[in-house]
Amino acid sequence: MSEAGKRILALSTGLFFCFIVGGPICNESIPPYIDPREVFDGAIAGGYLRIYVDATNRYDETLEGPAVLTGEVEIVYAADPSLSWKLMLTSSNLLTSRNYQPSTGVLRVDAGETLRFLLNWDVIADNGVNLSSQVFRYWEDPDCSSGRCIAEEEAFIARGSVTIFEKTGTITVGPILFSLCHVIGNVPPNLCPPLDFTVSCPKKALMTGPFSRRCPNP
Repeated sequence: MSEAGKRILALSTGLFFCFIVGGPICNESIPPYIDPREVFDGAIAGGYLRIYVDATNRYDETLEGPAVLTGEVEIVYAADPSLSWKLMLTSSNLLTSRNYQPSTGVLRVDAGETLRFLLNWDVIADNGVNLSSQVFRYWEDPDCSSGRCIAEEEAFIARGSVTIFEKTGTITVGPILFSLCHVIGNVPPNLCPPLDFTVSCPKKALMTGPFSRRCPNP
């Protein structure tokens, strides 16, 4: 079936239409009604100084139309809620962009497809407090004698929202609790075992025992 023959969500009217090449009659059964505000399921996850926001098309049809792709994420330091970060989400944060046309702003989301957004953040809160130099406590990495230090595990709360299409409304995600083990010291992998920065806590600090030693804050 050509693109014209695919079932799409006509977002300009909020109605579903079925187009068949070569004739006006749609022989396929009409899908069950679903509130446009409930078309997407949302999720949020924390990585190492990264936040991922997902929006999954839970309808069994393809959605297509002018995209909005805006939202925001708030991160709060669990031990002190006065330390927070507000991150703005736009189309530039979209990781899964194979069906998005930036020049026209048109987005297609197939049935069951998940859109993933990536937002980066750092350890300087919006009020200017630098957690690395003022809050975190660092310990030497016993497996690395070249100056790598690991902060004690800290908890953060993340929540947010994202709008994919105007007619589908705003998707609320979170709140979730995630941890961060901040690392300082950019050490070449030939000197120390590499760490897995795809997770929020690549290595936990060793705080007790004969090999535990504090690091000065940067």
